[in-house]
Amino acid sequence: MNKNIIFIIVLIFFLGLGASWVINKANSSHQLPTIKLVPEFAFINQDGDPFTEKRLLDKITVLDFMFTNCPGPCPMMTHNMAGLYNDFAGVSEVQFISVTVDPDNDSQETLKNYASLNGVNDQRWNFLFSGIDSIKKLKRDGFMLFADDLPRGHAIKFVLIDAGGNIRQYYDGTDKASMKILRKDITLLVKKMRT
Repeated sequence: MNKNIIFIIVLIFFLGLGASWVINKANSSHQLPTIKLVPEFAFINQDGDPFTEKRLLDKITVLDFMFTNCPGPCPMMTHNMAGLYNDFAGVSEVQFISVTVDPDNDSQETLKNYASLNGVNDQRWNFLFSGIDSIKKLKRDGFMLFADDLPRGHAIKFVLIDAGGNIRQYYDGTDKASMKILRKDITLLVKKMRT
């Protein structure tokens, strides 16, 4: 066998070992930061029920900002949120929240229909609305996300919130790899809750 071919095979072998070690090290030392506490808010859900920050307590929550007639990333975000909703169907500690950034068009009835179209059949996924000023304040001050050009300028982030109401991490709501990490992080927080 040619010496160059042997060298390439040995090099590939050691690169593979190195990459495997880095991945295992990253997975074993994964820590979620505690970013900040979600502030007080009082919105209404798709069923007309009040929903405040107190409903975040004792639950692991994934939250996003969207609107129902969004021509951009919202359909992909809702699809990914629906995937999470279905994946964690048997896990009572996990809930999902989608806050509309277009309250002029996303009425309670519109949000209820949208929830139904996306397979929501229980209280684990709430679609929230309020006045635009309250939404902007919560988005900008509460979640530190851009809120100036709503509804178009909404973020594509999913926000992971722990059972104490603390923001723990942000994820790209349109990216498969980011969703994979989010699933692992939800599972990690659920395990911590149960121990």
